[in-house]
Amino acid sequence: MAIVNSKENKLSMPEVMAGALGDMKKAGQLPDYPFEAILLATVQEGSMPNTTVEQIGNSVFITHYNEDKTEVAMRALNVDTARNYLDNSLEYIRNLAKSGVDRMTSDFDDKRILQLFKSIANREEFAHWGMKVYNKEGGGMRAFVVMPKE
Repeated sequence: MAIVNSKENKLSMPEVMAGALGDMKKAGQLPDYPFEAILLATVQEGSMPNTTVEQIGNSVFITHYNEDKTEVAMRALNVDTARNYLDNSLEYIRNLAKSGVDRMTSDFDDKRILQLFKSIANREEFAHWGMKVYNKEGGGMRAFVVMPKE
């Protein structure tokens, strides 16, 4: 799917999810399963206990919380412009921190996401946060973010 600037055309959540997953499948970032199965599994993922699905712009954030909602594992599906994706991610991460989340983990394959994490980490407002990114054994990367209260 082509990038869609959310400032000009905000897509529905199903459009964002299908578009982003389609792009990931084309890039070889998803298992070799039928696209419909991947889309259905992602929709079902959003209905798991302690999970939220939130759309900001043309980005969808899937968040899995631990029992006391202080730790999350998250992933994002995006078809927005790079600038808007950064802004959407900033809004998302600020909301997480305000909600009481202390630690976040995210797995990703796209090296552009590493740049996104670095852009966020380099902001002065997040200078007291810690972030470490590891290469996973089977490929891809995992980011750990610690968001202590000031």
